[in-house]
Amino acid sequence: MKTIVALSTPSGSGAIGIIRISGNDCLSIASIHFPKIKSWTPRKAILSKFYEKNGDILDEVLLVYFPGPNSYTGEDVIEISFHGSSYILQSALKELIQSGADIAKAGEFTQRAFLNSKLDLVQAEAVGDLIASESRSAHDLAMRQMKGSVSIRLQELRQQLIDFAALIELELDFVEEDVEFAQRSALYKLFRDLKTEIEKMLNTFTLGNAIKNGIPLILAGAPNAGKSTLLNRFLGEDRAIVTEVAGTTRDSIEEKFRLGDHLFRIVDTAGLRISKDEVERLGIERSWKLMSEGQIILFLIDPTCCSLEEAKILEEEIVNRSPNADILKILTKSDLWGDVDYLKHFPNTLHTGLNVDLKNIQTKLSSFIDDDQWNGSSDVLIANIRHAEALNSSLTSLKKAEDGLNNGVSGEFIAYELKDALYSLGSITGEVVADDLLSSVFGRFCIGK
Repeated sequence: MKTIVALSTPSGSGAIGIIRISGNDCLSIASIHFPKIKSWTPRKAILSKFYEKNGDILDEVLLVYFPGPNSYTGEDVIEISFHGSSYILQSALKELIQSGADIAKAGEFTQRAFLNSKLDLVQAEAVGDLIASESRSAHDLAMRQMKGSVSIRLQELRQQLIDFAALIELELDFVEEDVEFAQRSALYKLFRDLKTEIEKMLNTFTLGNAIKNGIPLILAGAPNAGKSTLLNRFLGEDRAIVTEVAGTTRDSIEEKFRLGDHLFRIVDTAGLRISKDEVERLGIERSWKLMSEGQIILFLIDPTCCSLEEAKILEEEIVNRSPNADILKILTKSDLWGDVDYLKHFPNTLHTGLNVDLKNIQTKLSSFIDDDQWNGSSDVLIANIRHAEALNSSLTSLKKAEDGLNNGVSGEFIAYELKDALYSLGSITGEVVADDLLSSVFGRFCIGK
């Protein structure tokens, strides 16, 4: 396999820039530029000068040699720390390529780690998630998946299926003798147990995806209720246009912010009302769709322009359309209410004036997510859409196999569905894998990883 090289730190100037080399010819290529090094001691930092092919010194560097298979990729690896000049780094890359290395493709170092059995596919994807993590909870989730929390459970499920599939296949070899190696009562129990376990894993996807990509936080309410003002206060900048004209926001605006250990995806939506304007109407339809998918909804009520009856009708519709969401009601513009005691009509509701005070809202938000599940402490959390789709496919195959067993179909049909279920589970960890899947997975990585 060819020797690859890439810059593993971000491009641009910095104190240090690291170039990584991996492959069978790693040492011979590096030795061209480090003629003074006579002994490459494994895992020991070596201070040396990097020589260009013309004999000029490019930089004084610190390098470490990791002989395979005890390296990240499972191959010989050398990591070289240069001074972070973009000129030095680009010159060094050019020199190493001229000496025989090929520039690495996106994710190729981690792909080699997978191909050399240093990581399974779930763990390899977790490396990418770790790099992309934007909160402590996302970081912790990626770390647990790198350690094999998902992989171990999937291997257990797959082994149970393999054992029974082997017995069904054995029966097919003795079909004329009408021999039954796989007890049907045990097979029924296996189907029930596997379906229950897979459904349990699938039910964690919404949570896992929210921890990984940000907890959806939807700002909802009638036009001019203060949604855009609140969005700007959360972000600490004027992201959304705020005017006294109702219906200014015609489309959803999405941004991210961190609160404590968690990342939120806050979405400002179009004001909810009946509108004849086509653009605004489409924005309102999108608002309802986003609310049906949201985890937390901040329902803003402006008592200065929304009657008690209108607010209650809107609240009922939000509850009906978002049955799985936590809804936090906020009465806005309290300094304009006059003598009416709106809090009497909306008990357990936060309120705020024109100058929004975030403290109470942030405290309440934290109470919604201040438990073990949002901190990703469950044994197994599915956070990757590819994993969820494969689990769904496996579940479908198991249900077909169970239906076939109930209807007395031949063992050949059951064996076929079991193979499909096994393939789906194996595709998650990479025990069975297609080349196009690897390209899709590792193509999303940065070049130097």
